[in-house]
Amino acid sequence: MTAKLIPASTARLVAEEAAQHADAPIREGQVYAVLVAAGYTAHEIAELAGSNWNRVDLRLTLLNLADNGKNALEQGILPVGLAWHIARLSEPNQQLMLNRWARGDFKNARHAERYASAIHEDEQPLLSF
Repeated sequence: MTAKLIPASTARLVAEEAAQHADAPIREGQVYAVLVAAGYTAHEIAELAGSNWNRVDLRLTLLNLADNGKNALEQGILPVGLAWHIARLSEPNQQLMLNRWARGDFKNARHAERYASAIHEDEQPLLSF
């Protein structure tokens, strides 16, 4: 177990603050990141926030999104689910996906998510036995 830099009672207040930013996913992720820096895991944060682990993990992953992706998300141009898929990619591939999304190269967000997932698979190192 990792040592916590702030007590659970304070962490709960911070997690409640994140809930006030539910309509601003990047800001919500930034608040959760404070708790990560204080030694809390996404699972612990979810418990403190009364949320589920997936939501916390998604918001934290969004912090890896390139600045233009964050702007597109905040402006409502980029759906949250697609933003998460893109945020898992390398910077060059994020730019590729963001440019293709902006040009309208995909049938819909789900199509773009599948494409981003395929790129993510390709970026993963091969395991050798």
